[in-house]
Amino acid sequence: MAVYNLASKYAGKMEKQWLHDSFVKPHTNGELEFNGVDTVQVYVPTTVPLNDYQREGTARYGDPKELIPNVHRYQMKQDKSYTGTIDLGNSRSRTIGAATGEWVKNQNSEVVIPFEDRYALNVFAQNGRVVELGASAQLTKDTALAELEKARAALLNGRVPVENRVVWASAAFTGLIAESKQFTEIEKLAVSAVRKGEVGQCKTFRIIEIPDDLMPAGCHFIAAHKSALVQADKITELKVNTSPQGISGTLIEARNLFDAFVIGSLAKGVYALVANSTKQACTVSIATHQATVTAADAKEIWYTLDGSDPRFSQSRQMVATGGKVTTTAGQTIRAVAYGAAGKFTSDIAEDTDDGE
Repeated sequence: MAVYNLASKYAGKMEKQWLHDSFVKPHTNGELEFNGVDTVQVYVPTTVPLNDYQREGTARYGDPKELIPNVHRYQMKQDKSYTGTIDLGNSRSRTIGAATGEWVKNQNSEVVIPFEDRYALNVFAQNGRVVELGASAQLTKDTALAELEKARAALLNGRVPVENRVVWASAAFTGLIAESKQFTEIEKLAVSAVRKGEVGQCKTFRIIEIPDDLMPAGCHFIAAHKSALVQADKITELKVNTSPQGISGTLIEARNLFDAFVIGSLAKGVYALVANSTKQACTVSIATHQATVTAADAKEIWYTLDGSDPRFSQSRQMVATGGKVTTTAGQTIRAVAYGAAGKFTSDIAEDTDDGE
């Protein structure tokens, strides 16, 4: 039971704490519309190869193939809430009752926003391209810049636009690149950039330095294009009930239905650098029309047989490590494994049935 010193006077305001707006949401603007639904399915167009035009015959343009789009599926799953009460006697004995709005603001800044940021960054790191540090087991000033250059090149090769590229980086990584001549300090950037958490620019990326507790363990940085990322809120409900049943005082209730996504067709625009030995392994091999998928200790293994991306596809199916999947001649199986805690997602493994 709570005990209050009713003889003491409480100040009209709460003691200030160090609070911060979201480090993530201002840097995401991917488009998924969840109005009225919890799940969105998006058609993804497929392509066909170029042919040499034939000036004779009945198939001069080539062999027509049916253009069947893939479907990516996004489901909003994070449904969180919090609640608290302020007893009428306590609020009248101390002026904390007048600080309800300040308490809610503090709750959002200290609990809700960090939770959503931490969750979103993990989703981004798990569903883009995951690259281990490799031979450079320890980052230095030189190797940190080299790794950021690899990320820049990867986005270039993925035809990701230069505008609106961001990097969420740990304090340690930011410190390594900050002294480089290629790093433009925040003092030379616009004031609006400061409000969004930017500390500088480097290698075409706006650098967002984030607290260590927000970055997934083992991840050095996450590079991305804003349009590839979604941090969506469907319900942000706050109720302040001044006459709740069974309570003499105020009841505060809040609910947040939200989620974060990498847009599958734009996943080439997301790149995470992680520590060695933190990436889940996954392999696929086919023999006599039986595909064997192997991913030891994986939490989940997903596969597709229609060429779609098993990270996002509506048609994906789950399989256990060592499991068998029947294939037909010419069919390609693609598989991805999500690791247990402390592991990052595997590369997409694939194999094609050669008909034997």
